[in-house]
Amino acid sequence: MTPDRQVLIVSTIADVATDYVVHGLARRGVAHHRINTEDLPFSRTLTLSLGGRGASSLAFDDHEIAQPSAVWYRRVRSPSRPSEMQEGVYEFCLQENRAALLGSIASRQTTWMSHPADVWRAELKPYQLALAEQVGLRVPKSLVTNAPDAIRNAFHTFGPMIVKPCRSGYAVVDGEERSIYTSRLLAEHLEFVEEARLSPAIYQEQIPKRYDIRATVVGTEIFAAAIDSQSDPAAAVDWRHTANPNLPHLPIELPSKVREGVLALMQALGLTFGAVDLVETPDHDFVFLEVNPNGQWLWIEDQLQLGITDAIVAWLASK
Repeated sequence: MTPDRQVLIVSTIADVATDYVVHGLARRGVAHHRINTEDLPFSRTLTLSLGGRGASSLAFDDHEIAQPSAVWYRRVRSPSRPSEMQEGVYEFCLQENRAALLGSIASRQTTWMSHPADVWRAELKPYQLALAEQVGLRVPKSLVTNAPDAIRNAFHTFGPMIVKPCRSGYAVVDGEERSIYTSRLLAEHLEFVEEARLSPAIYQEQIPKRYDIRATVVGTEIFAAAIDSQSDPAAAVDWRHTANPNLPHLPIELPSKVREGVLALMQALGLTFGAVDLVETPDHDFVFLEVNPNGQWLWIEDQLQLGITDAIVAWLASK
C-alpha cells in the first residue's frame, strides 16, 4: 500500500517551536511525521531503498514516508554517547548517521523549508554579508580576518568596533556549552590581538542603534519587530545578552526598499524561512547584520502575537 503524502519534519525533541507547528498541523488535519534527530541512530532506525523499477522509499522504523508534500528542516541535534561506547566509535556513528539522514532526506524532490544545503551555506556569515550587499541592503564596514595587523588597522579606521563569530555562536568549554555574543572591541583588548590568529572572526564598525530589528520571514511574508535594546545596558551591543524577559518590543513595517532587499536576500540564499537581524539607526536607516536560517520566534509571538507560527503552518499545509 502506498503511504499518504505528508509533511516531513526534521527537528529535535527539545525544540518547543516545533511542538507549536506540529499542533497547528494537527488542528488543520494535515498529515505529518516528525523525526527527532536525537533518536537516531540509537533509538530509531532509518532505511532508504534505491534502485529497482519503483520509486525510492524512505522509512523510519516501520513508518514509510512517501514523497513528502513538504519537508521542514528545522535542526539536527546529536544523541548522548552511551556510557559503554568509546568516544571514537561514538563519533563515527554520529558522522555516519548524519550522512545517512541528511543524504536520505536531501534526495526528496519536494518543497523545502529550507533545504539542508541552503541552510548550511546560509549559516556562513561572511557569505550572508556579501550577498546582502549585492542585493542592495546596507551592511556595516566589515573585516573577516585572523591577521593581527589588519585588526589593529581596522580598530583605528572603523571607529567604535565590534567582533563576532563567522558561523557559530557556541563553544564547549570544560564540557559546558557557552554562548559567544557580539562584543565591543576596546583598546585594552588589542594587548591580546596576537591570539586572534587562532580563529578568524568578523570585525565591524559599531552601528548606532535606535532599535534592534528582528524580521522573521516565512515564504514571502515578513513579520518585523523592533526591540528596544538600548533601554537595557546589557542588551546595548547584543540584545540576546540581556536577562530581562520584558525588554520592550513593538511591531513595525519595514520600508519597502528594505523589505525588497530582505526578500531578495532570502531568495539568493535559497531560504523559505529566516530570522533576519537588522539595526534601525537614530536617523531611521536600516542596516543588515545577519540571518539565522532556523532562528527562534516564539518569544515574539508571546509579546506581539504576530501570527508567525500560523504562517509556518499555513505554508507547510499549502504544499
